[in-house]
Amino acid sequence: MGIKELSLELAAVSMIADEAKKAKDRLRAALQAEMDNIGADRVKAEYQDNVIAYVTTTKPKFKWVIKSNNSFIQWVKANVPSEIVESVRESSVDAILDKFNYVDDLVIDPNGEVVSWLEGTQSDPYLMTKFSADGREMLKSAFQSNQLEFKKMWEIE
Repeated sequence: MGIKELSLELAAVSMIADEAKKAKDRLRAALQAEMDNIGADRVKAEYQDNVIAYVTTTKPKFKWVIKSNNSFIQWVKANVPSEIVESVRESSVDAILDKFNYVDDLVIDPNGEVVSWLEGTQSDPYLMTKFSADGREMLKSAFQSNQLEFKKMWEIE
């Protein structure tokens, strides 16, 4: 399979995944409404008299929300001072690190000094699919007219 076929298939599968997420979100909301109407927190998904899955409403999880970070810090200082740590503002980290250079596996600070407390890494490249303005609609039409087939792309037997 060549680059044109591979890129077309990746675009098609990306579109399918996006549409599947929309359908999943819509179905979750509809099913949750139905479950709420009958007071159920678990239902069976059945196909030809076989249970293929269970859908369960998760229990709500309790979570604390700190409304005043400064008040919280003052309380911790007074009651558990060993938990207070010195740190750099998260909003400043990238701006500070942008001043460093990475040369031949060495990290050089803005003063030209080699530092050992910092290292540089590079992420692996990855593919990203960005559809043209009418690309999704063209793919939908191709699927609807059977010019493209799900089974061939997903190697479904």
